[in-house]
Amino acid sequence: MYSSHTYLKRKTPEPGVNRQEFIAHLIEEYYTTTNVEAQEQVSANLANFAYDPINWDYLKSAEALKLFVELLRTPNENLQLYGIAGLCNICLDKQSHDFILQKSHLKSIHTLLVKTENLEIALNILTLIYQLLTSLDAGYDKAFILTIEILKKIKFYCQSIKDQRIINISTLILEDFAQRHEMLPRRLLRLLSTKNTPPAAPYPEVKVIKRFTQNELDQFSQLTGDKNIVHSSSLPIEKRRVHGAFLNAIVAGIIGTKFPGPGTIVLEQRFAFLEPCRVETDTEIYIRLLKARKISLVSYECIQNQRVIFQGEAKLLLNAINK
Repeated sequence: MYSSHTYLKRKTPEPGVNRQEFIAHLIEEYYTTTNVEAQEQVSANLANFAYDPINWDYLKSAEALKLFVELLRTPNENLQLYGIAGLCNICLDKQSHDFILQKSHLKSIHTLLVKTENLEIALNILTLIYQLLTSLDAGYDKAFILTIEILKKIKFYCQSIKDQRIINISTLILEDFAQRHEMLPRRLLRLLSTKNTPPAAPYPEVKVIKRFTQNELDQFSQLTGDKNIVHSSSLPIEKRRVHGAFLNAIVAGIIGTKFPGPGTIVLEQRFAFLEPCRVETDTEIYIRLLKARKISLVSYECIQNQRVIFQGEAKLLLNAINK
């Protein structure tokens, strides 16, 4: 949840250290301590602060962005992850965006993506790259971000990595930016094309099949207090209905654990229950990523017996640091 200055003032005890001073203290602690665990904790805290726009000016004035870039050059994978997560969280700020696009800083990001085997680091870098590309000023040459080496790495992820989150964001980058003839030379387009590769689906999606049991409904009724008879075994099985909140919770669970995956936060939902969801019947759940940005958009639908019973859309905040 984003903060306000009024909220921060109310939550700061008297006499207490305000947010700006606290962030400055964290930066100082990183550079003065020799304890690696303390440096990791400080870096994680700073990356989390970058998640909230209210902290962006404080982070910039304390030169946290400079620290985030320095973390990418360390041999410590935890520090690398916190550094790239911090940049990913703050990159929508215009000044921060321009700072990241400086040649030496882009080089550090590129070097880390090429050499890392840590998929969480790679996921954050790919998300950062996508956000940088979607918010560039007119006239900026995208090829400075999508170099040949980086495009090769992204295609490797599409073809060789099983992590669906990596595949999804890599596919989006290639589809949205790597097929634009005005951007890429012909030799690079030939490099990225594969004759035997079938055309990509319009949107990346995931499918999960779920069969709701009466025992699950009873447990959900007990937990929520919703003991409406339509969910109980006192009705014939063909008349029983799965709780709408239960069905929606399953969808949210898939979004948070499978697609887009861990760290995803649901900001807003719009949905409709079109028909009853029946117990002990296979339910096909489809989730499609329509937009992959800082605030992303997915659509979803649930199908039983070839009929759509539940559908909706959700706005998501991607890449919050897992605690």
